[in-house]
Amino acid sequence: MESPRAEREPSPEAAAVSRELAVLREMMLRARREGEEPQVPDEQLRSNEQLQHDEMLALEAIYGDNINIFGEKAGLRSFEIHVHCEIPDGVSVSAELFQCVDGDDDLKSQSFDTFSVQHLPPMSLTCLMPLSYPSHRPPYFTLSVQWLDSVKISSLCHILDSIWTQQPGQEIVYEWVQWLQGYALSHVGFGDGIIIRQSDIMMSPVDVRAVAEIVSVESVVQSLISYNEEQCHESFLSGLHDCMICLTEHAGTDFIKLPCLHYYCRRCMETYSRMHVKEGTVMKLLCPDDKCQGVIPPDLLKRLLGDADFERWERLILERTLDSMVDVTYCPRCETACLEDEENNAQCSKCFFSFCTLCRERRHIGVRCTTPEEKLLSLQEREKDGKSDLSQFVNELVSIREALRDAVQCPHCDIAISRVSGCNYMHCRNCGNGFCYDCRATLDTHRVYFTYANLKRNRSQ
Repeated sequence: MESPRAEREPSPEAAAVSRELAVLREMMLRARREGEEPQVPDEQLRSNEQLQHDEMLALEAIYGDNINIFGEKAGLRSFEIHVHCEIPDGVSVSAELFQCVDGDDDLKSQSFDTFSVQHLPPMSLTCLMPLSYPSHRPPYFTLSVQWLDSVKISSLCHILDSIWTQQPGQEIVYEWVQWLQGYALSHVGFGDGIIIRQSDIMMSPVDVRAVAEIVSVESVVQSLISYNEEQCHESFLSGLHDCMICLTEHAGTDFIKLPCLHYYCRRCMETYSRMHVKEGTVMKLLCPDDKCQGVIPPDLLKRLLGDADFERWERLILERTLDSMVDVTYCPRCETACLEDEENNAQCSKCFFSFCTLCRERRHIGVRCTTPEEKLLSLQEREKDGKSDLSQFVNELVSIREALRDAVQCPHCDIAISRVSGCNYMHCRNCGNGFCYDCRATLDTHRVYFTYANLKRNRSQ
């Protein structure tokens, strides 16, 4: 007989809320046993009930998704509010870290890791409204803060108590939340920056209502960074931004954000990516910002290009990478990439053709390579003797020879380039680099004008 299906374990957040509610109920029961929970007349109970109902409606309308209402149990209302600290200009965070010196656990060096965040994980204010609230007692509460220690959270709890003392008999939850949002950081001394350190709870008394979550400084730092990145991304998606390519305003959801943090609208990025793939300039398919040149991840390119263009991109990237390797050549029969040995020979792993990498003919150990001119003369003689119909092939070779007569090799990738018209600045479409057609010196677009201005001036002298 099969055992009944195990119940799904609650999430860590739900388990934490359950523990805090249990603490609140225990606090209320202790107050009753010690006579701190007053006897309230029925008429006042009905009034409290109505005031609590109205306050809950107001809190739900004000805080929306930031409030979780747990319902009523034995006529008692309980809820949790996520309180976000106000940091309009961001805040710096310094984490105190210790590292062992020379492997000695007793000898540690202190260091601070400092970074900035625009968003802090919210404080969690969990409340339980007794029947005597608001006429006689405040709500029972716990305060949980991920990035504060128990001592500092205890001081915040005492401030909430003092706020109630100053306004007894009134609905107080909204006042608590407002104070936590605006003044909690400055009260604990973090107005100019937050310091995360492993605290010694024995130094000061800790309030039972203070729930600290600092297990280790490293875990808190990682949590702060992750939360800040998530919230910055959400803020970006919900806003409007200008694309630096088309200079048009779009919603954040229409943008592509690169790992370098530059962002452009999806349409421009798709056009930009497909243009480079179509023209074969895949090595220049980087962040469009001239000063950045950050890499675009392959998984993002696949979404921008589609399957067909992405396959072409992968093939071109492989070809360009192999072309940049000095010991890689291609089989003259099947165009498979092969490794060249020290004697300028290679063997194809696909068709097993063994060839000379200099003349691209069958391997000829001990015999010098036949030059292209000698091959052309041999073919022309064979054509004159009528041994074979090679006229079209010979004409193509003659045309290639004439075209290469005025061509120069790119100093970067050695591909032959012929100038048709224009100035001496040449831009290689194979590797994307620039050079001088006359002297083959490497040039970039920023130096072109000055280089040719100097050449012209020197020649005139």
